[in-house]
Amino acid sequence: MANLYFPGCKVKGDFPAASEKLAAYIQSKRVVTPVGCCRVDHDKLTPADTAVVVCNNCANIIAESGDPGQIEFVWEIIDNDPEFPFPDYHGEKMTIQDCWLAVEKRHVQDAIRSLMRKMNIDVVELAENHEKTRFCGMNLVAPCNPSNAKLAPKRYVEEGGHMFQPIPPEEQAAYF
Repeated sequence: MANLYFPGCKVKGDFPAASEKLAAYIQSKRVVTPVGCCRVDHDKLTPADTAVVVCNNCANIIAESGDPGQIEFVWEIIDNDPEFPFPDYHGEKMTIQDCWLAVEKRHVQDAIRSLMRKMNIDVVELAENHEKTRFCGMNLVAPCNPSNAKLAPKRYVEEGGHMFQPIPPEEQAAYF
């Protein structure tokens, strides 16, 4: 039985210092083995293992192409840590945008809202929230990534293929 930590390639690439800090935090809370990319390392999981993830896409790929016993999000670990040093946003209102990649993961959506409340944030809900969300940043305004379609075909082709509505790059800025 192992806990394999998938740090998320995009997060690790775009925010290397924060990613390292998060990895150190997770390692201080769990006995985890950091692994590389979900696209390459999903087959390292066994039904006795837990995949600890940052990224919704990693979770989807691991769920379909791996064989994990459980998938746990870092947000849930932080939410359940009574010693985590949350900053105080003094009741500032912030709108939350649920991601289509986690549309059926209510436990993750709830953990994010709980974290926001612990930071003294007044959460503003959009009408398209939880299972009604149709947002996924730049992902849905481009064709489905072929690697995602191959590794998680149920999610990205069979059930979600209709969600991808490509628009020309020059129109994407206006769209957002």
